[in-house]
Amino acid sequence: MSLVISTNLNSLVVQNNLAANQPELAQAMQRLSSGMRINSAADDAAGLAIANTLNSQSSGDGVAIQNANNASSLAQIADGALASISNDLQTLRNLAVESANGTNSSTNRAALNIQAQQVIADIQNSATTTNYNGVNLLNGNFTSQFQIGANAGQTINLTINNVQTTTLGAGQGTGITAQGQAGASATPSTSLTAISAGDLVINGTIIPASLSTSDTASYTANDTALVPPGTISSNASASTSAIAKVAAINSVSKQTGVTAIADANVVSGTSMSAPSTTSGSVYINGISISLNVSSSFTNDANRTAEVTAINAYTGQTGVVATNTGSDATGITLTAKDGRNISVDFSTTGSPLTAAATGLIATGTYSGGYTLTTANNQPIEIQQGTGSLSNTGLQAGSYQPGVATVSSTQLTSVTGSTTTTALASGDLVINGVSVNATNSTMDNLSYYNQSGSSVAIAHAINLVSTQTGVNATTNPTLIQGTALATTGAGHTGNLAINGVNTSLITITGVISTDVNNEVNAINAISGQSGVAASINNAGTGLILTAADGRNITLKDSASGTLASTDLGLSATSYAGSTQVTTMGSYTLTSGGPIQVTSITGASHADAGMLEGTYGGTTNGTFLSQLDISTVAGANAALVSTDNALTTINEIRANIGAFQNRMTATVSNLQSQQTNLTSAYTAITGADFAKETANMTRAQVLQQAGIAVLSQANALSQQVLSLLR
Repeated sequence: MSLVISTNLNSLVVQNNLAANQPELAQAMQRLSSGMRINSAADDAAGLAIANTLNSQSSGDGVAIQNANNASSLAQIADGALASISNDLQTLRNLAVESANGTNSSTNRAALNIQAQQVIADIQNSATTTNYNGVNLLNGNFTSQFQIGANAGQTINLTINNVQTTTLGAGQGTGITAQGQAGASATPSTSLTAISAGDLVINGTIIPASLSTSDTASYTANDTALVPPGTISSNASASTSAIAKVAAINSVSKQTGVTAIADANVVSGTSMSAPSTTSGSVYINGISISLNVSSSFTNDANRTAEVTAINAYTGQTGVVATNTGSDATGITLTAKDGRNISVDFSTTGSPLTAAATGLIATGTYSGGYTLTTANNQPIEIQQGTGSLSNTGLQAGSYQPGVATVSSTQLTSVTGSTTTTALASGDLVINGVSVNATNSTMDNLSYYNQSGSSVAIAHAINLVSTQTGVNATTNPTLIQGTALATTGAGHTGNLAINGVNTSLITITGVISTDVNNEVNAINAISGQSGVAASINNAGTGLILTAADGRNITLKDSASGTLASTDLGLSATSYAGSTQVTTMGSYTLTSGGPIQVTSITGASHADAGMLEGTYGGTTNGTFLSQLDISTVAGANAALVSTDNALTTINEIRANIGAFQNRMTATVSNLQSQQTNLTSAYTAITGADFAKETANMTRAQVLQQAGIAVLSQANALSQQVLSLLR
């Protein structure tokens, strides 16, 4: 071998091997000291990505376990309070059983009632004070979503129904009822409306349109062979019937959890005049029925004869007639299956009239329907892209087990006239006549106070302890239309409930005008009680009086504002002539709500058609119980049984939720263990392997250093040649 000193190749080779060995030694020492196989992305890029994902999942599962345990604790608190309420209900029931016994005097029952009221107060206290982390659990407002997984969407919902005494005790199976619709005397079709797709949204699901093909019972234009041409049949449509609307709602019951039932269509009669001899035919659902009215008989005798004649055709018409026994209310017509009822005097050439017979005026009349829920969850009613007024329902969240029905919007007033105040006997609820209304019952409205929904609701609540029915006002709404672009230069001050806005100047630019109008109206909303908003299209106004007061509008001076400038219809705004728009109200009860009338004016004055609304099972709210009488004690027995059933259903739901949380925690713990194991398998260092690697690297390092020393000494051998 040649001896050279310019390049010590052996030394370089040894140095390279030592350099290569250093990272291996460093890596082995790092893994052994950290216990981790992957200490940087360079160690294993793919493994690091997988490990981080597994670690996130495992960490998230740990938090989810805590969430589930917290949710279970919340449910336990609610269940404990419900157990206490259940015990109170048992005590209340025992007091009612004792009060119903004939051995008790009125004094004894009064004493028992005092104790019962204390028990009811304790139930109410539990319902309003039971909370978790400051959130009330039993007042009907609790609905929450719990995150029980590490990823988005891994949630579970819990809703706890209202157990306050103002709702507890309601009959099982009760629900929300939509009233039917009354046909007009001239053109019935203008008063009857079908459901269009988008009018109604139930629990987040859009209800499809009601179709005439869904109702084979109602009398329609297809039946013209039964009646001479030009009769009412050409204006009637089965799509407006309760049967068709129920079919539309039930077509999506799987999505909504809500079932609709067609109620009996009850059409109240008309006030009868003094009897005069006349005869002719009336068409009921297209069937000609001959009637004879004689002045030789009393009105009651004539009604009896008419009822007999009409009921002879029930098999063909589906309608049963009933003599109310009163000249004021005439003859009631009922279709038990909910079909439309068509009555025709006007086009048959008959001399008979509504006043002569006591039957309703010519028109087509649709029935109502009731919504119920099988899963004991609230029913959410919303307006979609259409008009909720077509459905007879009010927007809101409705608790199951509570009978609910809303009035129609009360008749608006133009000019200085007023609507007729509710008279005693106009509205009879559950057999109790509602008091007459007066202006002192409404301290909110600017005009026509005695006929407002606020006054009527007040009058109804004055007898709520007798009827078991409570009334609340709904927001008064004026749904505007699109603003016109032709009003540029028009100006005026809009007076809302007697309060003037600032000067409104129309520019002809819709977006500018609608914003200016909203700002002007809202600037005085604190005084007028009316707020303005922009409709979904951004082209018109929506006016709302949240407390249900009347909304009175007019141009306050000699302005030139037209209804088209404000996007308001002529029925709600008429320039310098004031127009008062009325609201509506909602009735709630623990059992069915029966509406009748002594005077026959319930619909005209109170916005309520005759009928039984909200369900079929009796019940009374706990807050309205009074066991100081035998009747009250018996009512309390029904009410407490209903309440216990409700509480049991809620507790069953909570118990199922707790069991699910327990199973969820167990599953998450197992999943977290497996994820941790998988994470460790990827990232954990194999100590046996790494110790061997370190020993090998150390030995190689020591040997390399020794060899390097020898390699460096080789070049010194050249000196021996120079001696």
